[in-house]
Amino acid sequence: MDRQEIIVKVKLRMDELGPFEEGQVVDSGRIDHYLDDSVKRLLLLVPPYIPTPTTMGVTSGTPFTDNKTGSIKLPSDFVRFVALKMHSWSRTVTRAISENDPEYAMQSNEFLRGSNDKPVVVYRYDITDGKVLEYYSVLTGDHAIDRALYLKSTTAEDMDEDLVDPLSWLVAETILNTLGEIEAGKAARAQLTEWINMRAII
Repeated sequence: MDRQEIIVKVKLRMDELGPFEEGQVVDSGRIDHYLDDSVKRLLLLVPPYIPTPTTMGVTSGTPFTDNKTGSIKLPSDFVRFVALKMHSWSRTVTRAISENDPEYAMQSNEFLRGSNDKPVVVYRYDITDGKVLEYYSVLTGDHAIDRALYLKSTTAEDMDEDLVDPLSWLVAETILNTLGEIEAGKAARAQLTEWINMRAII
């Protein structure tokens, strides 16, 4: 959808909530300022199966010294992990833990860490490669990737058109809160929450 059309949609959302005096309008430039940052926030809010994911574009991971574990460097436009399936794994992983998760400490133990049947993916920062996904573990030497999906940062006009509605509510909420229209901001958030809940897989 055209960027200007999205801005108009945000204005309509704000008018719908009706906190303004007659004739009062929010400047289009102010709305435009919040759009792209709100897209990133929205991608972190909605269930990861709603937006269209992007393939990481790598065919194999970088092995660690044991040749059964390794890492995948994340692209610079990475926003959110969606899925990883290493060739030797029996299933796809759709949840990455952080290095603060108690389960991460178990990954240093060959007998307790993730396996081909119950793999584990860890999202962490590496001093050399930056943001990476570590995987535990694969058959010796088999670091081939079948599938690696993520949500990438994008502009409002280039995102999935299905996400324009929730984006308009999120931007409306942000602007209303900055204007001190707290109750109207809460109403916008309630509309966003309702949109997400209606599409959540139970």
